[in-house]
Amino acid sequence: MIIVRRTEDEKRLESLPLPLFVYGRRKTGKTFLIKRFFSDALYFFVRRDKTVYYEKRNENINVDELLRIIEESKKTIIVDEFHRLGGEFLDFLHIKQPRNLVLVTSTLNLAKKLLTEKTPILGLFMEFRLDIIRGKDILEGLSGFLKGRELIEACVYLREPLLLRFFRKKIDLNALKLTVPALIGEIFEEEERVMSKRYEGIVRAIAAGKNNLTEITSYLHSYRLIERQDVSIVKQYLKNLMEMGIVRRVRDYHRNRYYYFISSPVIDLYYYLDEKYNFSENDLDGRYFREKLGKHVEWFVRDLFADVLKKNMFMISRPEHEIDIVLGDFKKIRLVGEVKWKKRLSEEEMKSIEEKLNLYDCKRILVVPERTVVRRKLKGIEIMDSKDILKLVRNPGSMDI
Repeated sequence: MIIVRRTEDEKRLESLPLPLFVYGRRKTGKTFLIKRFFSDALYFFVRRDKTVYYEKRNENINVDELLRIIEESKKTIIVDEFHRLGGEFLDFLHIKQPRNLVLVTSTLNLAKKLLTEKTPILGLFMEFRLDIIRGKDILEGLSGFLKGRELIEACVYLREPLLLRFFRKKIDLNALKLTVPALIGEIFEEEERVMSKRYEGIVRAIAAGKNNLTEITSYLHSYRLIERQDVSIVKQYLKNLMEMGIVRRVRDYHRNRYYYFISSPVIDLYYYLDEKYNFSENDLDGRYFREKLGKHVEWFVRDLFADVLKKNMFMISRPEHEIDIVLGDFKKIRLVGEVKWKKRLSEEEMKSIEEKLNLYDCKRILVVPERTVVRRKLKGIEIMDSKDILKLVRNPGSMDI
């Protein structure tokens, strides 16, 4: 399965001149995208022992040979995992300032330093960050294979590129047992950090539904992973996890606080199942993998609509009042919505949705798998199913907010 990133990712690449600095979390498809986009480029991959694989010759070369090729070749040159070459390579770039270079790294902490601190290559490269596949791209890519409910559910998890190779109409999420721990381990290995109990504890806390700083701190303290219940201890760990692309945050619309989420639904699902059912040690039936599907569909739709409509995401989450989708610009809400990923809505549920969403003077939507889920029209609320979502992606101007 090949998903072409036709939206902002390729458009941004087209607009950026060389030399280019490409970075992002492990296994997000950086190498595939860059090699596809620069199809005539010479590709080099730096191994951990600092030998360099030269793809065109299908052989390993030393660093001196690589430097000679960079100096002499007029072709675009891609150097993947270039950070393994160390400071001498950065000094070479500072002195020679080659204009035909694309540097690729999975070390996000290093990327931040190179882009923001005093380094030999500061200001010499345009920067390009790549995360998991955008909802628009995965939806378009899979729409020729799947329809309706199945299309949306597959898109939720196949935004994680490493699962695409296993896709055969259905996703075998039992593969998570091996792939997710390996992926997380690789991320921390590249970041030169040990997957400490605190980092893992934060990931587990968020996957278990502890989404604000106070709840995460309380979780860590209850497991004796921090010595006192102090949010200041946790902030730097969360910042690091965000820089590594593992965690993201969304601001509360009414208060100066944030809610934290695992960026990848695949990673979130693994740790949710492991926390609740000890998944790493047990085989689970398919029904367990659907326990958090509704929530993951909600996140997917929220991200997708924000991207398509070019609006900011917010959270409205209080014990007595919670909204699934809140989009706006500056300080004005433009769209609110609920996501009900189920086969049928009761009259009580429909009334509750009407009462809640009609409190807001803006666009109001209800997202369901198929329109048959809702048995009557809802006052002031547009009902959208899987087909409508695909139509919106293909024609963003069709929704006026």
